[in-house]
Amino acid sequence: MVKVAGRRLEVTEELTGVEQGKCLRRRGTDSPIPYENETRFAPVGGGTRVTWHQESGSLGGVFGSLADTVVAKLYARDVRSNLEHAKALLEAEETR
Repeated sequence: MVKVAGRRLEVTEELTGVEQGKCLRRRGTDSPIPYENETRFAPVGGGTRVTWHQESGSLGGVFGSLADTVVAKLYARDVRSNLEHAKALLEAEETR
């Protein structure tokens, strides 16, 4: 389950590629919005930089009259917030 612009969507993902310690690639297989995403990991100083990128098909049909660009911006904000929260949790764990 993911939230996009406040709406809950059930999705199933397929792992489409792995570069050990560097990258994970996934795509939605059972999702109302077609998408593929990639998460990259790179060593930086004493930690790891995580870069997340997603390509999505048209969102408009799922959200009625909302334009793709509006929904995409809201979703990007949600993803950014989730990644910042994950970073805070991981950094807090390191100090224990």
